[in-house]
Amino acid sequence: MNVVKQSSTRSYSQEDVREILNIALAQHSHIETELSYDQLLEIAQELSITPDLIEFAQSQWLDQQKVIQRNRVFQAHRRSKLQERLTKYAIVNACLIALNLLTGFGVPWSLYVLISWGMVRGVDAWRVFFQRQGYAYVRGASLKENRAFQKWEYQQQKM
Repeated sequence: MNVVKQSSTRSYSQEDVREILNIALAQHSHIETELSYDQLLEIAQELSITPDLIEFAQSQWLDQQKVIQRNRVFQAHRRSKLQERLTKYAIVNACLIALNLLTGFGVPWSLYVLISWGMVRGVDAWRVFFQRQGYAYVRGASLKENRAFQKWEYQQQKM
């Protein structure tokens, strides 16, 4: 059996340490599902991190979690609004196509409405389903999406 000696002179960048600890904690999570606050403080003490810094980091993390949760609710709201718009689109266009067929005009004018309005709904659907999500989405969102999120959040606070 070969024993590999670990050199005590190795050094790691902060990013390397984060990645190594993330991997170790991910593997550790198979053994225990959660770490207690005391265990967190123990780990921090081993890394020479003060309890005050842990408290600060924890408050920052909680703030991020709140933003992520609000964004999830906002995304659900956007999906429900899109569903309402698509339903209206389908109903109105079905009526227009039926009217176009009943009148018997040679030019299918209802298709112009169907296609042009459909492009608008397609862009709406793309914004709802293919935009980035989570905390980075809110921070890095385009100005329009950020305004939409802020407007929605303001309306939620008024309620």
